[in-house]
Amino acid sequence: MDKVKELYGEYIAQVQKLEKEKKIGDGLFGMGKKISDDPCHECFSDKLEKLLKEYAVSKPASAEIREVLSYIYSVQKENKEYLSAYWLMNAVHGFTFELIDILSREDASAVYELYDKNCPRRERFPVQKKVLKALKIAAE
Repeated sequence: MDKVKELYGEYIAQVQKLEKEKKIGDGLFGMGKKISDDPCHECFSDKLEKLLKEYAVSKPASAEIREVLSYIYSVQKENKEYLSAYWLMNAVHGFTFELIDILSREDASAVYELYDKNCPRRERFPVQKKVLKALKIAAE
């Protein structure tokens, strides 16, 4: 859990720094640098995917997975003002399927309820619909 929080913290700090250094007009009409093009996004995604795969292989307890998934599924709501990070933090939910498969029914049900609440229907993307479906199946 600590490694996941640390990775998210570093990523959010990088995005905040980019936002502070942004010049007026950056990214408009193809001029300047768009924050969404910064390599920090891909780096975060790659590191998180690797971290979650290693974590799944270690076969952690269901309660630990519940804590990690609850964090991953909630952190983007707290950082909605950083749009370039917000969209990616939603997209990386697709890296959690291996962990969902390890959850107990009770933990899967609790995470399902949290996810359903945090991701209103009108804001769901295909990956979020797949995560909800996987959580629902794990809870049955």
